Amino acid sequence: MNGKNVRRRGFRSFTFHIGTKKARTAIVTMGLALSVMFILLGTVAVQLLIPNHQNSLAGRVLHSVSSRSLLSVFHHEIPLYASADPNILDPSKNQHASFKSLFVYLFTNIDIENPITMLGEQIPALAVTKFEPLSKDFQEPPGEDHLPPRPSDQTEPSAPQQEQPVESDGKPIVYIYHTHNRESFLPELHGVTDPNQAYDKDKNITLVGERLLQSLKAKHIYAVQTKNDYWFKGDVENEYDLSRKTVQEVLKKYDSIKMVFDIHRDSMPRDKTTVKINGQDVARVYFIIGGSNKNKEKNEEFALKLHNKLNQMYPGVSKGAHVAIPNPAFDTRYNQDLFSNAVLIEIGGPENTLEEEYRAADILADVIANVGKDEQKGGK
Repeated sequence: MNGKNVRRRGFRSFTFHIGTKKARTAIVTMGLALSVMFILLGTVAVQLLIPNHQNSLAGRVLHSVSSRSLLSVFHHEIPLYASADPNILDPSKNQHASFKSLFVYLFTNIDIENPITMLGEQIPALAVTKFEPLSKDFQEPPGEDHLPPRPSDQTEPSAPQQEQPVESDGKPIVYIYHTHNRESFLPELHGVTDPNQAYDKDKNITLVGERLLQSLKAKHIYAVQTKNDYWFKGDVENEYDLSRKTVQEVLKKYDSIKMVFDIHRDSMPRDKTTVKINGQDVARVYFIIGGSNKNKEKNEEFALKLHNKLNQMYPGVSKGAHVAIPNPAFDTRYNQDLFSNAVLIEIGGPENTLEEEYRAADILADVIANVGKDEQKGGK
């Protein structure tokens, strides 16, 4: 063109022949890989829509990836942190170990970097929650749960009924429920002497919650109580999944609720769960906060208010406020992520009598009333 050399752009052509066996194999392999990927992503997405997905495969994926990713960022971006971390002595080895532990955790719920989860999977008695005290004057943690295996289907009622909420007059501001509703007391059970078998469908912790409701009503504090029997509706070790639905329904129905109490009894022996007040034996009280919930700080503050007021009014009844240390092996939210003034309260133990439990419930009602008045004075 006009005698000038024109620089031509060179393009290489590429032809993909799908008629060959190798090409067809590659296409089929790619299609299968994409299908598996979309199935896995869909499974994770569906599980994340479930209200309690912490122990699902999706929950374990998020838990593992998020924690390991955060540590990886720290190690790469903060050299001093990496040098101080005993797990980063050999980065190449650590990456292989992390991948192996992640793979095992996703499909077995066992964290090989945390041996207690392995023992907990094989020995139920070791799959326990550990606690740390919020109230520094009370260091002794609550006892371990010793839930018996799910009862035989042969003894299951033909149609377990959904209990309707029991209301006191007026708009309720307190909600009482019982995740482990059959926790009972040896003095009330004929022929039962093993504390680990202190469970009953009639004489149980729901009676203590009923007494608390009536004591609050006498102080013009209105409450609602649910007494659902979760015993035959699934694994007794996962009853928080079942009670969670009940809590959600009650909170939706009663927008006047200001306080939520999941009432249990502890597993400690009598000498640890009983105190004399005005010459009478009274069951002692623990305040428990879940360590893995979004309302943790507010619930800790509320639990400490209850503990401090109880310790002030009735010294010796409170055994302190404690927070559960988060553990990937099981759920430690205790449904407290659903409400900001929610506390798990353990009253007495398997060797206490119902009368001693009732005295504690009356005292607790007095404390709740006073804490409520204090908050009203503070404009809360």
